[in-house]
Amino acid sequence: MTTANHLHHVINHWTDLQTALGTSQADTWPPVMGIARLHEHLKADDQAVELRALERSPDQIGATAAPLRIAILDTMTDLDQRLVDAADILASHVQRDPTPSRVRVAGPGDDVALALRTLIVKDEHDERRWSYTDPRRRTAPYAAAWLLARHDGAPGPFEKLRPLHQDAIASVARWAAKQVDMALEMTRKTQVLERPCPHCRGVLRIEGGDGQDPAVRCRSCGRTWTGTAAA
Repeated sequence: MTTANHLHHVINHWTDLQTALGTSQADTWPPVMGIARLHEHLKADDQAVELRALERSPDQIGATAAPLRIAILDTMTDLDQRLVDAADILASHVQRDPTPSRVRVAGPGDDVALALRTLIVKDEHDERRWSYTDPRRRTAPYAAAWLLARHDGAPGPFEKLRPLHQDAIASVARWAAKQVDMALEMTRKTQVLERPCPHCRGVLRIEGGDGQDPAVRCRSCGRTWTGTAAA
């Protein structure tokens, strides 16, 4: 994905994150119930393994997931902070200050001075400017849209971006899109399990977390266990 794709991804899925706030409970990772089902197939190959062999130890950090609304809220808060900070920094480098407003007007007939004052007021309140104070605009989707406009070279009271500015936008955009994917379970996750493969004693990995059924795979022999059968 390009930088523009990443920023569009954040903008387009922001409402999905807001909707997800209403979800009462997140799945644990690794998925405990999924592992319990997978274990029935593994146990047929190795009766000595206890039922909880594939579950994470209760005393491990992060063993129990918080309700989804908390995880989503944390993600949205992080996105707000990182994207707004990125816009603040970029604006401090490339956004031109408003034109000084000191213009003398000779009188009602001084059309030139009145026109200049009008232009100055318009410049000062140009909607394309990044705001350091307006809370309505200091949000992740607005910041993403503003960064996208700067990335695309849209006109406005801004200097031309240098390569280091483009790199900074690309970095935060890539990070933000990844956070959205993880929060909405749009990316597949993997984790090494403690127990070895019952066939070759190789390393087992559980894969899932992207809305699909979890699966356990052996890195050595390639044997796979799903929620229904072993392959």
